[in-house]
Amino acid sequence: MSSQGARLFGLGYRGYEGPRRSPRWAIVALGVFTVRRVLGLGRGARHKILPALVLLIAFAPALVSVGVAGLLNDIESDQLISYGEYTFIIGSALTLFAALIAPEALCPDRRSGMLGLYLAGPLDRNRYLLAKGGAVYLVMLAMSLGPLLFMYLAFVVAGFGPSASETPKLLLQILASGLATGIAYAALSLATASFTTRRAVAAVAVILLLLVPDIAVRAAIESGAPDALSLLGMPAVVYELSSRIFGEAKPGDTPITRVSTELVLAGFFMWTGLSAAVCWLRYRRIEAFR
Repeated sequence: MSSQGARLFGLGYRGYEGPRRSPRWAIVALGVFTVRRVLGLGRGARHKILPALVLLIAFAPALVSVGVAGLLNDIESDQLISYGEYTFIIGSALTLFAALIAPEALCPDRRSGMLGLYLAGPLDRNRYLLAKGGAVYLVMLAMSLGPLLFMYLAFVVAGFGPSASETPKLLLQILASGLATGIAYAALSLATASFTTRRAVAAVAVILLLLVPDIAVRAAIESGAPDALSLLGMPAVVYELSSRIFGEAKPGDTPITRVSTELVLAGFFMWTGLSAAVCWLRYRRIEAFR
């Protein structure tokens, strides 16, 4: 092998000459990167299919409902999908996101050893979780709050919107429902992903946690168990809370509708708080490596 034309450059060590910022900027940078990753931005086309599909599921009912309202002049407002009913559909989209996409925020970092590199810099475990959790919650908030706001604006344009005096209350209801729905699914997804480095395993675990307790609880209540047991089914708790926020609850239809609002709130905080605590405790004990 000839060495003609070969040159050696002794560049040595070069210090960082860019702007110096506080450690909190590392949280922002990691959060932005995580949002882009879970949405497939900057990645191949196959990584964008699932996020696009989930967003379509979340927004499609609003588009259809508004389209029907615009085409049919004699339709009544009570024949359109209500905000409380819409949260059930949004919950289906969030279930898919929590199972198939959100674990991408945590699982690859532990599998590849990137967690150790992150923690070797300005990030500690709390800042890391704040960045990752905030990014996942931000995306879920776009799916839980965005469709409701879109439907509100579309109904206003179509002439089915609330009166001026009712608008502030409705906007507060939309905000409360969106915030609660998004944080419940985000916390559960991150807690599940904290136990495994494989996204497929996390997806199966999320589906089981969302479906199995709800099915088991229904069977137990039909056998004589108290209605309060229905609080162990997270989707039912989130949907019922949203229905009560919008004043659309129908007492007596299902076991959870016969539970007091105080207990429904307690069930919501139980699921959300327990999930967040589990994720935090898991990362307190995980050994970071490079």
